[in-house]
Amino acid sequence: MGYDWEFVPEGANRTPPVNSEVGDKADKLETAISCYQENPKVYTSEAFSYDRLQAYTNLIEQLLACANDGELNNILQANQELIDPEFLQVMENCATWLEQQGNNNDAAWLRYIPQQLGQYLNPQAGSIEEYQGFLLELLEAEAESNDPAVVYTILQRGQHLLDDTFPQLLQQFARNVFSQENAQDVAFTAGVIQNLCNNIAQFPLGSRANNLEIAITGYQTLSEVYTREAFPEYWATTQNNLGSAYQIRIRGEREYNLELAIAAYHLSLEVYTREAFPEDWARSQNNLGNAYGDRILGERADNLELAIAAYKLSLEVTTREAFPVDWAMTQNNLGNAYSYRILGERADNLELAIAALNLSLEVYTREAFPERWAGIQNNLGNAYGNRILGERADNTELAIAAYNQSLEVLTCEAFPEQWARSQNNLGNAYRDRILGERADNLELAITAFNLSLEVYTREAFPEDWARSQNNLGNAYGNRILGERADNLELAIAAFNLSLEVRTREAFPEDWARSQNNLGNAYGNRILGERADNLELAIAAFNQSLEVYTREGFPEYWARSQNNLGAAYNNRIRGERAANLELAIAAFNQSLEVFTPTAFPTDCLRTGRNLGHTANFIIEDWETAIKGYNLAIEAVENTRLQALNPQRQQEILSDAMDVYHGIVQSYLNLNQKDRALEYVERSKTRYLVQLLTDRDIYPKGNIPPTIITELDRLRRAIIGEEQQLAIQEQTRNRGVILTPDQQKQPILNDYTHLNHLKQELNQLIDREITPIDPTFSLTQKVQTIPLTEIQSLIDQQTAILEWYIAGDSIMAFVVTSQRLKVWQSSTTDRDKLINFIKDYREAYENNKTEWIKNLNSCLNQLSKILHIDELLELIPQDCTRLIIIPHWFLHIIPLHCLPLQNGQFLYQSFSKGVGYVPSCQLLKLVKSSQRENFDRLFAIKNPTRKGLKPLLGANLEIERISQGFDAEKTIIIGESEASEQTLENRRQELQASHCIHFSCHGKFDNKSPRDSALMLADPEGNLGESANLTLAEVFEKLDLRECRLVTFSACESGIIESKADSISDEYVGLPSGFLFAGSSSVVSTLWTVDPLATTLFMTKFYHDLKRISIQDQGSIAIVLNNTQTWLRTLTSKKLGRIKNNSEFQKLLIEAFADNKRDRNKFKDLLEAAVKRQPYPFESPYYWTAFIATGV
Repeated sequence: MGYDWEFVPEGANRTPPVNSEVGDKADKLETAISCYQENPKVYTSEAFSYDRLQAYTNLIEQLLACANDGELNNILQANQELIDPEFLQVMENCATWLEQQGNNNDAAWLRYIPQQLGQYLNPQAGSIEEYQGFLLELLEAEAESNDPAVVYTILQRGQHLLDDTFPQLLQQFARNVFSQENAQDVAFTAGVIQNLCNNIAQFPLGSRANNLEIAITGYQTLSEVYTREAFPEYWATTQNNLGSAYQIRIRGEREYNLELAIAAYHLSLEVYTREAFPEDWARSQNNLGNAYGDRILGERADNLELAIAAYKLSLEVTTREAFPVDWAMTQNNLGNAYSYRILGERADNLELAIAALNLSLEVYTREAFPERWAGIQNNLGNAYGNRILGERADNTELAIAAYNQSLEVLTCEAFPEQWARSQNNLGNAYRDRILGERADNLELAITAFNLSLEVYTREAFPEDWARSQNNLGNAYGNRILGERADNLELAIAAFNLSLEVRTREAFPEDWARSQNNLGNAYGNRILGERADNLELAIAAFNQSLEVYTREGFPEYWARSQNNLGAAYNNRIRGERAANLELAIAAFNQSLEVFTPTAFPTDCLRTGRNLGHTANFIIEDWETAIKGYNLAIEAVENTRLQALNPQRQQEILSDAMDVYHGIVQSYLNLNQKDRALEYVERSKTRYLVQLLTDRDIYPKGNIPPTIITELDRLRRAIIGEEQQLAIQEQTRNRGVILTPDQQKQPILNDYTHLNHLKQELNQLIDREITPIDPTFSLTQKVQTIPLTEIQSLIDQQTAILEWYIAGDSIMAFVVTSQRLKVWQSSTTDRDKLINFIKDYREAYENNKTEWIKNLNSCLNQLSKILHIDELLELIPQDCTRLIIIPHWFLHIIPLHCLPLQNGQFLYQSFSKGVGYVPSCQLLKLVKSSQRENFDRLFAIKNPTRKGLKPLLGANLEIERISQGFDAEKTIIIGESEASEQTLENRRQELQASHCIHFSCHGKFDNKSPRDSALMLADPEGNLGESANLTLAEVFEKLDLRECRLVTFSACESGIIESKADSISDEYVGLPSGFLFAGSSSVVSTLWTVDPLATTLFMTKFYHDLKRISIQDQGSIAIVLNNTQTWLRTLTSKKLGRIKNNSEFQKLLIEAFADNKRDRNKFKDLLEAAVKRQPYPFESPYYWTAFIATGV
């Protein structure tokens, strides 16, 4: 039994705040601190803080623990920002103290290290005079030009001087000048220094950490001059700038830097009130929102709420009309906050995020703001990548498209850091991609992560490097190409590399994420001892949960709980019962957060894990039902969000094991009625929803024109959904794409569908809601309980509902009084799968052999399905049977399966055996029975280039029409039988009680929604426009007056029955005409002999006109009787028919324009007469016809 593990990916849109306070550490860290406290020689300027000392001592601890020069060099490269003269002084003091304690080896090691530091110290640092000259040059340029480009040129030339000496000099210079100048000169100089600090803070070259320290020192110094009392406005500006610098500061503890930033923004807002300084107030509110969004201390959920509140306050002033650029910037920030929001519904938050980011893009266009436009595209990609509503596959394609657009501007040459970020995010999107080949997508993901690592080196971007290593590990963990064992080793190596930077002390959240992922890799690991690997996995998950608390990180907490549960479920060591108890507990905890609405995908995963563990291992079926039920609710929520029926079907198909599990669990509890409810719940969901919604109309005095427009828009939407489903099926047909094509997003165009839905909503709001405020266009389809199923049938009717589960075949026998269940062995289930495979292969590749063996095939299937045994479960007084097939049983004439007594199944029921797709469809179709049966609309032999006319079609229609009133009969044939003619005569078609198609058709097994009836070619225009497609039937036809639709040729009764799709959505021509309104459909499961078809249809309609058509099952009765008639028709009786004068006359009239075809038909007739004693005894001739409906 496999269990769903989940790796936790990361984007790089916003680096998560992760630094936590350093607590008690190992003895060597305590030693380092002690040596500082006991030795007074350490450099102690105002620029040297206790936070800096903590960073030094952390580094010294690492150096004391390293084993060789290679490791030493790696540590030094990763911590270049800390290597300065002060660090050397602290290290010498530690060495001295260690020597005093008798630890000569460690002391010697610390004194050896400075020999390796030459490349990390600043060899270009100049004299004090050079620093002074550099500072004065910068101040003069700033004062004279006020142009960042001019200042940046000087900074670039002297960036080697932007070290820890520079801020001290700047501070000393400022204090000297401020103490000597008058107030006016002080204000001017302070303004110049303020601008210089702003430019240095944003300077992209040199040491980012040094640049920010210089800016912070400058702002702190300015605060001494710009006091709140003397210069409140300038003071507030300085506080705002100081907050911005602290927010992105590299040195010091990240969490404390953010607290300093928040404090500075709040101080700024004490002066920048909305009334006095609305624009500055709004800007500081935006900055405050950014700081709260990054904040580490406090509850993450609360911080994000504070961020959102600040952004909203900012937007009250920075409107689009007054401040479009600021408005766009804040919309972008608000979108990011909603993307990460914890409170509220996750799905709603992501929609708000996408809306805000799209608003931002209305101002930040590519032409006007290319860099910012690209950055927002990156953010938008992150939001789409996490989106819950809509198609998961399409959301991922939208994410890929956004990242690719971002990369069109953010090139590696011009914006290497941003380029690497987008490559990282693009890798995540490819890893999660649904469309295209999974193996190819994962290779694209690995390529993207490796590209990002070309820029994100450990030395230059240690945090981003660790992030991309983590994501690369995820991709290797899921990789398909290559050896699975090797890929998992690569994943483990990448996660461990990530954890070299992501320590718990420095990056607790990221550390927890990588621990979770490392646990997954160990849980799946092939190399090594399985027991050892699972212990490592459990340890890693438990470590991740030390940081991922439910309060702070509910989503990640729940994900790690799910993974921990899977590990305990598989655990080898310890007591099995105790491990399973821990697994169940972890799954239950996970499901407290992963609800069906908030996290449907995760809920499905964890609910499945809980259900399978409880069902298959500990046999706690009530707990299994709880897990499965939550999973099913999540599946159905996701399915309803899907924008086309193809995706709805795929979603259901991917979760069928969950339906199987809950059905079996209820059977194990002997709750057969509940098991049947879930069997029904898994079948024909899309068609049931359509039929349910079709019959919902508003109450009150609604004008007929509004009802007509309501119907039109409903059908147009359904037609567009069908077309989108066709597109989805077409693009998933296994077409081999080039590498460039694989990289491109595969997007459905939902523009027209969305426009139609908007039209419909506007119609309801404008015309219907004022009259019927309670009108709901759609309603949730409720499950149909056993009592309601039983109310659909009388005491003489039984329902035989099939269900093919994962390890058995089930048959539910329902009568008005009771429910019985039969279950096969796993062996029989396997036999059935193999039988269907052979059956279809023979049908598709060797039709002659298939016809020859059809009788033996049906005998074989009858034994596999234990038909005689099942018949004993049906009361003998039942005279009517309704069969509900499942999966590929839809393509088999089950009613004609042979019994041991020599009869066929349908012969055991005098009132017929018919079919329905599900009990819910039986309910819907039964409620729309038709009483009249005197209007015939027939299509015969449309002229179609490249297709031969159907032999016998004209004769068939002539005989059928004789049973109807000539004035109420419409026959369209040959060239007139075009789609345009049907459109022109749609009203007559829709008023008909019987519609008969005697024409070619096609069933497309690869794309069933492409199935169509093939009409006459329009003049001068050949091809698809001559087809009546399934999508058009859904969209255009309203047949609610129709009692019967008959297809007398082609594979009209076949529905989708792919081996890899067991959702049983009943997609085929019958489904379209049932939706259109017909209460019954007669169709064929294969292309039948034309003579047999003509004889069958002639007899069928002849007898149909002689019974009460309103009676339930009447069409099935006549069809079954006709099958018996054709099967037992003797060659002598056929000869009498052949020689009958009336038949000869009809034959001449029917083939008056085509003697050649008449001769062919006669030849068929002659050949049949010679097949003695029963010309049509073979099941090929008579079993293909089935009646679906009531």
